[in-house]
Amino acid sequence: MYGRSAEKNFIIKLISEHKSAGGVTVLPIVGIGGIGKTALAQLVYNDPAVENQFDHKIWIWVSNNFDEVRLTREMLDFVSQETHGGLCNLAKLQEILKGNIKSKRILLILDDVWDDKNDCQWNQLLAPFKSDNANNNLILMTTRKPSVAKRRGTAEPIKLGALEKDDFWLLFKAHAFGDENYEEQESLSGIGQKIAHKLKGNPLAAQTAGALLIEHLTVEHWTNGLKNEDWKSLHLSSGIMSSLKFCYDELPFHLQQCFSYCSIFPYGYQFPAEELVYMWISHGFVKLDDSSASLKDTGWYYLTDLVNLGFFEQVISSVRQTSYSISGLMHEFARVVSRTECATIDGIYCNEILPTVHHLSILTDSIYS
Repeated sequence: MYGRSAEKNFIIKLISEHKSAGGVTVLPIVGIGGIGKTALAQLVYNDPAVENQFDHKIWIWVSNNFDEVRLTREMLDFVSQETHGGLCNLAKLQEILKGNIKSKRILLILDDVWDDKNDCQWNQLLAPFKSDNANNNLILMTTRKPSVAKRRGTAEPIKLGALEKDDFWLLFKAHAFGDENYEEQESLSGIGQKIAHKLKGNPLAAQTAGALLIEHLTVEHWTNGLKNEDWKSLHLSSGIMSSLKFCYDELPFHLQQCFSYCSIFPYGYQFPAEELVYMWISHGFVKLDDSSASLKDTGWYYLTDLVNLGFFEQVISSVRQTSYSISGLMHEFARVVSRTECATIDGIYCNEILPTVHHLSILTDSIYS
């Protein structure tokens, strides 16, 4: 794995030094799809220094189907010699699990957690790890949703952003050149660095783009890739965008509208919160429901939902103004899903504008830079 050493070392230090009140610490790792949350958790899980700190290590993939019976049964597979496939009684399963981990220190990885609504189910699932005999257990939880990290975590979440430039370049080279000698492909270095810059430090993007570029290690193929951004031809079915599309499809239509409309603004644009809400209202995206909330209040609820779900992030907070932006690959994703409604002319470059487009922006910065 490339990068993430600081985050890994932080977690290992916490494991070594932290004593948790109530017997368990829940540490969230949060970030958009493909940013490396699971890979970081695997780094920690497989580290020899971590191995010596715990009596048992458990790895569970949770997903958006939160079934505490299935999850408890899978936990038992890691700590018990017996099989419990035919047992469906949650209370009995938890009693057995509690007996197997009594007075032992446990590392539990809960990978890809989505649910932030049902506190009762969550507390029930983790009850065996919080018993009177719990021994500083650590639960490392990965999630795409900041709202999950906030609601489920007992420690400050680790927020994964883009890889550092040098680390990302090493990762990109590994995928784009494979076993080929990079030094012998010097003519592709400049093109590759321009492509890597477009990928905004996202590891999944490097993997997807690299898989297309490695097919032909020629200047012509890579130049065409830079010009046409061929990795986006994978669009929403696999690789670079599929994990983000899954999150997007879960949104109600009004939130999809609000998010995709913002694709017409340049990358890194900082939206003053109140201005953003009024823009959504003016375009008819904000709808009154059965509550007594005003259009403005409803628009604020929309923005809060999009922030909690990871589509926007807060970038400036002051007494007078709070601003938000769409970060990294999420901005590129917004342009992909909005292409039938929104289009952007960037300087002298213009991709195909579909006849269904309603919103058009013209960006001029690249002409003068």
